[in-house]
Amino acid sequence: MQNTIRKTTRDKQINVRATEEERAVIDYAASLVNKNRTDFIIEQAVHEAQNIILDQRLFVLDDARYQAFIEQLEAPVQNVEGRDRLMDVKPGWK
Repeated sequence: MQNTIRKTTRDKQINVRATEEERAVIDYAASLVNKNRTDFIIEQAVHEAQNIILDQRLFVLDDARYQAFIEQLEAPVQNVEGRDRLMDVKPGWK
């Protein structure tokens, strides 16, 4: 029995323009990881977008959301066991 992975159907279109050289580089890179151009571009764009979002260091909150954020920060730890496991992890640079 062969397992198949079903991908979510992509039903929204994104149009981009590229030079012939850019397209050739993208196609070559996609071929190196056995992907078609669309899958390669979407996966890389989403990955980079997620990294940019995760790198955000400035959060603008109104007063109510700021207060809720502070309350969550100051609340007692709910998962003490998980916190202890996390604190026991030694960073690779030490």
